[in-house]
Amino acid sequence: MSTQTLLEEAALPTTSPQRLSLLASDSDPSVRAQARLHPQCPPQVLSLLELAESSPELLTPGHLEVLATLGPSAQELAARHPHTPDQTLVALGMRGLMPVILNTQVSRAEQWFMQRAQQDFTLAQYLAQNRSVPWNLRRSARRTYRVAAATPLKAVAPADGFTPAGAVVSADSVREKLRRRREPIELTLEESLLIENDVRLQRLAARHPLLPVELLVWLDQRFPHGQARETLLTRLATHALPAKTLLQFSREGDWEERAAVARNPALPEPGRERLRDDADWWVRAAVTENPHATPQDLQRLAQDTEHVTIREGVAGHPNTPGEILTRLATDGERAVRLQVARNPSAPPEALEYLAGDGGFMVREAVAAHALCPPASLAILAADPNERVRFVARLRTGPISENAAAAALATRRRQVKLALSAAPGTPRPAVEQLARDRNPQVRAQVALHPQLPDGTRRYLISDPAPAVSLIARALDDETPPDQLAFLPRHDARVRQALSRNPQAPEPVLDDLSEDPLLDVRLNVILNPAAPGTALKRRLVDQPLRPDIRRHPRYQGEVQDHLHQLEYAEAGHSDATPDALRLLAQSDAGKVRRRVARHANTPDDTLLLLAQDSDTDIRRAILKRSQELPYSLQRLLAADALSDIRSQLILRPELLPSVMLQLAARADEDEGQLVAIAQHANVTPEVLTALARHAQSGARRAAAEHPLTPAPLLVQLVNDPQDHVQRGVLRNPVCPPEALMALIRHPRLHLDIAQHPLADGRVLESLVYDGSYDRYIRVERWVKTTPLWKTAPVERWRRWMTSRASQRAFAQRNVFMAVIEHERVTLRALRFIGRLNHPDISPAIYRRRQQLSGGPSSEVSS
Repeated sequence: MSTQTLLEEAALPTTSPQRLSLLASDSDPSVRAQARLHPQCPPQVLSLLELAESSPELLTPGHLEVLATLGPSAQELAARHPHTPDQTLVALGMRGLMPVILNTQVSRAEQWFMQRAQQDFTLAQYLAQNRSVPWNLRRSARRTYRVAAATPLKAVAPADGFTPAGAVVSADSVREKLRRRREPIELTLEESLLIENDVRLQRLAARHPLLPVELLVWLDQRFPHGQARETLLTRLATHALPAKTLLQFSREGDWEERAAVARNPALPEPGRERLRDDADWWVRAAVTENPHATPQDLQRLAQDTEHVTIREGVAGHPNTPGEILTRLATDGERAVRLQVARNPSAPPEALEYLAGDGGFMVREAVAAHALCPPASLAILAADPNERVRFVARLRTGPISENAAAAALATRRRQVKLALSAAPGTPRPAVEQLARDRNPQVRAQVALHPQLPDGTRRYLISDPAPAVSLIARALDDETPPDQLAFLPRHDARVRQALSRNPQAPEPVLDDLSEDPLLDVRLNVILNPAAPGTALKRRLVDQPLRPDIRRHPRYQGEVQDHLHQLEYAEAGHSDATPDALRLLAQSDAGKVRRRVARHANTPDDTLLLLAQDSDTDIRRAILKRSQELPYSLQRLLAADALSDIRSQLILRPELLPSVMLQLAARADEDEGQLVAIAQHANVTPEVLTALARHAQSGARRAAAEHPLTPAPLLVQLVNDPQDHVQRGVLRNPVCPPEALMALIRHPRLHLDIAQHPLADGRVLESLVYDGSYDRYIRVERWVKTTPLWKTAPVERWRRWMTSRASQRAFAQRNVFMAVIEHERVTLRALRFIGRLNHPDISPAIYRRRQQLSGGPSSEVSS
């Protein structure tokens, strides 16, 4: 379990009033505020603290003595106040506030403390050896302490870490202490003095990695450029030294000391800001090696275009902002680009660019990167370099346990990173990677979904700060108040926090604006994400499907999304990709707008054509743009008749779709007629309509001029009268069809009036077989002597009378044939059998027109 924090202690109901008095004056503002809100906090302490903060000039010496017994902020206020009693001020100085007193108390400076140290052995002892005391005062106090230590005192209470005055310190005991190099070392003043006078002890002390910095400085000055120098630089670079010591070296140290301090994670921010602007470029480069360098520090250092080492350090730091890494991805130095490719915070844009780099090591690092875009991975999986291909295929393909074990056997870092980032890596391999000696691999595998929770919690105690930080950020047992204050410059920490369901809502709200899409997506998938985070990410169209599945989507977020999508679907310059995502909206009005939009791609229209909302399918049919073939086919199969009716009215309707519609046995007759009347109809479609079960379709085909002539001849025999008349109404009805229609006497008049009827058709209309035989016999009889005989004359009158009686019913047909422009003399001869007062003059006039002679009326 995690140690209880001061903030949690200030909120606990069981905290004592005495403890609350100290917490109410703590150095942390959040702890102070929480403690002062506690109902058990003593009112008199609250009143005193309010007075001290609002009107410090009203404080009395008694008030200041009470403040000196409270927490750090109250003690610091008392140490600054000019009316603090001398004894209280000395006690505060011995509690570590000596720098505050010396910087603020004008009348009680170093000389004042030296005067008191001459009469106070404890104060002299403290000033002589405590590291919080400035160097000048400490050197002055050593002389006073030696004098006081040489004077026998009746009673001197031993203090922690000090040897009582008069005690004998041997060189062997000091030597034994210096040989224990893995243990922290505490030296008394006597032991320090003994080392200063013994050369052998000095050589031994110079190798102790935990020797006090002051003594290392003295040893370095005595033996320049020796072992003490190396130990001092190591101490300044890696050990958690007091902030005052680090700041002093950052101001007063030489270039090596400043560079070493610049690498120290414990260096306070003011010192780091000073060193990032240092005149020595090596010191500035050292700042890029500080794990706590802020994005502001790295952004400032990235402006150095002269020294590649500085840019290389910036490119490799996980706290470097994404826009800086994207810019460094185009750097002319391959070493800089390689560091960008290896940076766990490198954005996908930078990795996409580096996937085409000329150096195979850069491409291999990109393939192993957890944020490498899938498109770039697919390209790298076919890379000409074998190592690049191998790493990329570990990320893109399924991985068996044997394949993972074989990959780990290569012992290559990029292979391990690729397995740590691949979601399909088997659990045994993931657990093995969690024990890898490389901290980058352990840090990456801490985010793996297959990593057991127990192993992840084990990584919380990892010696590498980055690994521990990522594991804590992802662990759901980490207290929310600790998660709230974790540094989030590293992209891996933000990824971990965005996935943690225990992350506080303000943290998730901040992460919803993260520049990395992966982090924003994790926030949306986190069930603890607040509604404000969901609303803020509505602008990211790729995240909207996941937002709709969030438990907090219903309500205000949904309404806001619908309004936003409706406005986006109305933009005339909306891109096809944007419209493709808008088509997934759960608002019907949005999908209808997408269906009408001019830029909507065909694949999206196909999806919308299958929408259950019929208004959306109707909206597609109202588009001013042409509908593609696939969409026409889909709409032609729609179950609603009105959808198919609107489709038929589309001017770009294709003949193949017409055939699909004509093949429906249940199709409405009006729609079939509309198909036949369509401008794009073809003979093939008309053939299908002519064979349809609906007589209206057959009639429409019979009337269309593109219907093939053989088909019209077939339709003549249709059982429906209106179909037969449809053939007759066809403007290009061939004579063959007219000839076939003659078998229907009710159509004779229409045929006789048809403009396409030729002489053969007209002759067939008026033809009479008996009269034809009579004419032939009469022609033969004319050649014989019998022509003028009485019996022949009676026979002729009888035959013509019978023929006239049979033809009387066709008088209107005969008149139409006579008036037809294509009438033949033979047809007129057949018509002449009708003995009627209107027929004979009409025949006479028509014969005159046909023979070219004058036309005159013939009286009855």
